[in-house]
Amino acid sequence: MLNRRGFLKIGGATAFAALFGGCERLPKTLVPFVIPPENYALGESLWYASVCRQCPAGCGIVVRNSEGRAKKIEGNPLHPVNRGKLCARGQAGLQALYHPERLGTPLKLDGPRGSGKFREIPWEEALRLLMTGLSGVRAEAPTALLMLTDPMRGHRNLVSARFMKAFGSPHRVAWDPFGQDAHLSANEAVYGVRDLPEHDLAGTRYLLSFSGDFLETGVSPVHFGHAYGRMRAARPTVRGKFVHFGPRLSMTAANADAFLPVAPGTEGYAALGIAHVMVREKLTPAAAAAGGLWNAGLKEFTPQAAEEKTGVSAADIEAVAREFGANQPGLAMAGDAAAACTNGVFNLSAVGLLNLLAGNVGKPGGISFPDRLAAFASFGAEAKLLLPAAESGYPAVRDAVERMGKGKFRMALLSGATNPAFTLPPSLKFEEALLKVPTIVSFASFLDETTSLSDLVLPTPTYLEEWGDDLPPAGHGGEAITLGQPVVTPFRDTRSMPDVLIAAAKELGGPAAAALPWGSFRECLEKAYAGRGIDLEEAHKNGGIFSGKAGATRPAPKAGSPALPKAAEAAFAGDPARYPLVLHVYPSSALSDGRGANLPWLQELPDPIATAVWRNWVEVGPKTAAALALSDGDGVTVSSPFGSLQAFVFVHPAIAEGVAAMPLGQGHSRYGKYAADRGGNPYALLPASVESATKAPARHATRVSLVKTRMKGALVRTVHPEGQWLYENIL
Repeated sequence: MLNRRGFLKIGGATAFAALFGGCERLPKTLVPFVIPPENYALGESLWYASVCRQCPAGCGIVVRNSEGRAKKIEGNPLHPVNRGKLCARGQAGLQALYHPERLGTPLKLDGPRGSGKFREIPWEEALRLLMTGLSGVRAEAPTALLMLTDPMRGHRNLVSARFMKAFGSPHRVAWDPFGQDAHLSANEAVYGVRDLPEHDLAGTRYLLSFSGDFLETGVSPVHFGHAYGRMRAARPTVRGKFVHFGPRLSMTAANADAFLPVAPGTEGYAALGIAHVMVREKLTPAAAAAGGLWNAGLKEFTPQAAEEKTGVSAADIEAVAREFGANQPGLAMAGDAAAACTNGVFNLSAVGLLNLLAGNVGKPGGISFPDRLAAFASFGAEAKLLLPAAESGYPAVRDAVERMGKGKFRMALLSGATNPAFTLPPSLKFEEALLKVPTIVSFASFLDETTSLSDLVLPTPTYLEEWGDDLPPAGHGGEAITLGQPVVTPFRDTRSMPDVLIAAAKELGGPAAAALPWGSFRECLEKAYAGRGIDLEEAHKNGGIFSGKAGATRPAPKAGSPALPKAAEAAFAGDPARYPLVLHVYPSSALSDGRGANLPWLQELPDPIATAVWRNWVEVGPKTAAALALSDGDGVTVSSPFGSLQAFVFVHPAIAEGVAAMPLGQGHSRYGKYAADRGGNPYALLPASVESATKAPARHATRVSLVKTRMKGALVRTVHPEGQWLYENIL
């Protein structure tokens, strides 16, 4: 059996020449700019279209290149997802490109495992080490190879899948802390389609949101932001109304006509209260089908019963139901906070029921299910590899952690932005299990908590320096394929993961070489799209392949026979007497799940509600703060049954009482000088709980306590705490 010491010792003895055949290396000749490269003109800018990867939305971008340097990123006006718009995270892509801490040379462990101590080695040695490890595992036990990545899309995913299959290992795991497991299961139960729908915000007249903070985070915030603007202002005589239910006043909630605070995990009861009124007062076009719901138990979910569960008054629920029923087409949608409870499928199924009652499935202003597979019918069974992977992968991650702990894996290949050592609950003991794998190799642009556990780190280019393709998960009818290309000449000595896998397959030979027959990843992409009657040069110029035609739509076979979701209570760990507050964590609009924390532009971006920067904070309502003798700006220790951290108090005037809310993203220990040691990591407070039906992670599943604590410094905010957000001033 090959162990880590042997892997590092004998690596130099392996042949590796074939690896370099598939890797595009940096030019070795320095050429002064008085002899400019082809297509360059001093003082003139060139714009290159590509794809943004700062979050999973897959927006199209155009990048201004001047004198060989990328200077500005904007949204691609031709792209159907973002239509020329771009968020702050997308704009910050330049800082990822020029980041001083970017890896530009392979790193070999030079200290105890997990110490984060490395030394630079040449690519030749790094690739020999990689091949030594792969060859040894394949010869002895191919199934002992683990690949753990973020959910890749397009041909990047296809190359990885083919590599692992040809290698002989079934253990390819993709981890996304914000996976759509509950959405998929709820859609399957309610509509009969296990897929993500398109929500026609732009065409709706009445929008109901249940903890769906779609304007700042979620599946595609730029797409939904643009559509929301059209809903509100693009029709001369119609201004759509927006009502938001949620535990706290997010930026999305702040844009609503009415914000109704609900207790965490009770969104489903609020939706059923609305459904009760719609059926009782015959506000639904499908009255006959709705009658079955009444007899199945909907009559029990009265607005008064919903008030007891949610904290929203029965009068408000009745008023919303009547408005929603009278203003069609209407649309109900739910978000992460409703999905990531232990009863997430119930919450989302109840919200989906409202769309059925409104009769807007498959109609303008409602929801529909594009047939995204139709665009890749020629790929056969591999077509699914090109589509967005919507699941979190959490059950597979838990299984992989268990196997790692038992010594079932001999080598692990890690890649991606989801950083499992940071985003998984500590009680899962991912780090301890990973360190039991004899050989760990990471593909990465930065050293983070996960990458730092590796034996070998292979530096990768940023998305602005490599080829690729992408299929966005929302914002199009299934016909949009985004093409990525290098917008600058790479100036770090990096290799893309697909290129390394292609070259490694050649070195391994046999089935692996046959499965990945290309000379490079660029060649893989060109051959994939060249046979489809596409002018690739024109497609790269436009940033992708956009037919502009509505794609095929999948039917919703259960839409005509709605069923009442089985009610389920949300569960929260911790004794209420010791931990009196329910913890509500949410992705930061700037830092997301933490991947943006190493970019100072995003650290400096004020939170849209708290206006805070650089640190983390905990939001509580005025009555809750008063009961705990806390004031705005106080330091507190936030404790759950699973961990604790320190944070500053932000007295939030519009948050459900009894709730403590924290943004995710801060609390890194190893993600560079801009991210490290800035407060605590809220993931450390979370249990390893799962949603009851899908076994996806349930982030909203614990209680916490707040104890006043002396802390250094103060929370930096862009408005004075005595200003607009002071509770008394609002009243």
